[in-house]
Amino acid sequence: MSAIKKVSSHKDVRRGNADVREIPKKEFQYGNTTVIIHSPLVLMTPEEQEKWFQDEWGKGNSVLKEIAAAVHDCYKD
Repeated sequence: MSAIKKVSSHKDVRRGNADVREIPKKEFQYGNTTVIIHSPLVLMTPEEQEKWFQDEWGKGNSVLKEIAAAVHDCYKD
């Protein structure tokens, strides 16, 4: 018996009909790291992003509120 747990291989599980290849993306390079953001927000102007944020906040978007709470927690003493 080994003390090392065998990890099963990753299985790609699609949620709904989402396909990341169809979502706009933008790449950023930080040193040796490439960050790829898959979101329609990357193609919006700052004004369009602000409107989207306000609309989603007003709808009570739970994911957006969780992200905002996490950012807020980073600034707590």
